[in-house]
Amino acid sequence: MQKTIMELKNIGKTFSGVNVLRDISFKLRKGEVHALLGENGAGKSTLIKILSGYHQPDKGGTISIGSKEVTFRNPKDAIDASIHTIYQELTLCPDMTVAENIVIDKQDRFPGFAQKQKAYIQLAQEILNKMEQTDINPRTVVRRLSIAQQQIVEIAKAIASDAKVILMDEPTSSISQKDADVLLDIVRKLRDEGVTIIYISHRIHEIYEIADRVTVLRDGDYIGTLEKNEISDEKIINMMVGRDLENAFPKVNVELGETVLKVKNLSSGNTFSDVSFEVRKGEIFGIGGLVGAKRTEVLEALFGIRKITGGEIELKGQSYKPTNPIQSIKNKIAFITEDRKKTGLVLCLPVLENLSMINAQKKSFAGYLDWKKMSEMAAKEKEATDIRVNSLNQRVSTLSGGNQQKVVLGKWLGFEPDIILFDEPTRGIDIGAKTEIYNIMGKLVKNGTTIIMVSSELPELISIADTIMVMREGKARGILTREEATQERVMQFAAL
Repeated sequence: MQKTIMELKNIGKTFSGVNVLRDISFKLRKGEVHALLGENGAGKSTLIKILSGYHQPDKGGTISIGSKEVTFRNPKDAIDASIHTIYQELTLCPDMTVAENIVIDKQDRFPGFAQKQKAYIQLAQEILNKMEQTDINPRTVVRRLSIAQQQIVEIAKAIASDAKVILMDEPTSSISQKDADVLLDIVRKLRDEGVTIIYISHRIHEIYEIADRVTVLRDGDYIGTLEKNEISDEKIINMMVGRDLENAFPKVNVELGETVLKVKNLSSGNTFSDVSFEVRKGEIFGIGGLVGAKRTEVLEALFGIRKITGGEIELKGQSYKPTNPIQSIKNKIAFITEDRKKTGLVLCLPVLENLSMINAQKKSFAGYLDWKKMSEMAAKEKEATDIRVNSLNQRVSTLSGGNQQKVVLGKWLGFEPDIILFDEPTRGIDIGAKTEIYNIMGKLVKNGTTIIMVSSELPELISIADTIMVMREGKARGILTREEATQERVMQFAAL
């Protein structure tokens, strides 16, 4: 039996009278990967922030390391207790070097920090070598690294801090499968060396690969912990959502109408070329392929963000060559981008203003916004997409990932688009929220809206799309009907 390294007893947290966590109790073993699962809003992030010293638990809740009860008043207390947190939004200093970031928490090891450059570069290189990441130069400025490499630097930083417990919040959500495999290998090596890892991920297949145990939270409550041999899709989903999900990918079958968009030999410089396809009214047209296949770039060209250098587009029987997003919006085309936080939302603004953003001009008179009309429209879109908020004036940054995605969708639905370009519709959201997004997509196509969807999740693509175009290296390699599409056939076009 593995030794217990940390124990949580009756951890609770209340914000403004609302119980976010209630009586969370479980143990962490030395040298295990302990997955923490739950829908967005289940309390995972709050629990991570308590363990990292960012929040303090309510009275009565305790954290023990070994046999000693500990209190973390701030993040430094947690780091001093050998607990290191790697957040989904990376916390590296982008204008400092890799080496400087790796040793930043151990400056006391290098008196006269600025004068000890050689020593901390050597330490950083030793850690990177140990992780078999020799392609990362410790002298490189962090902002020049890929997201995957920055994740590796975060882990190296934890190793430099002599972390005994590492908390990882969605470490693979923004990187390719190839890079994710590298990261998972590093996680396994850390576990084998006795490091305990709490691992949060919405990618269930990763849980099967690396988790020794799984703890599930739901609506702030502890639901249970599963040993590795007990883990199954059915059990995880039932514990997360409180019900059986007979169909994780609900598909609404509609009779497809006339062709609304015809693309012939579309090209954009050296980015992609000779892409041809047709999309019908009420259709969900999927675009698959590996990361780097230039799928997003095709959507950007259709929306007028990326310059079209060749080919033809026909929209509802008329020649169409967008040169800017305004032109596309006027033609009833919406674009829901992959990164909701950077390009889909204004995080510092409330839900009301985010939902009203596209239609603000329609709700104005003589240059003045009609807030009453904007509020009415926002309330309508909130109901249509089932956005769960305390108030429309709640800042959108405080919402769960699933609710943020529904705000992005809601802001576009207000102007009733005929075509929606949907880039990675369920990236970074939980199983329950994914199902809600699929249901909304089903309602849209049932009402005649056409959806063009880029997705990296093969089960999602195959289950939701009516037709799939597979891209590789900027070219369309094949088009499959719903009946023809299998994961094997899609991967043949994508990789071979």
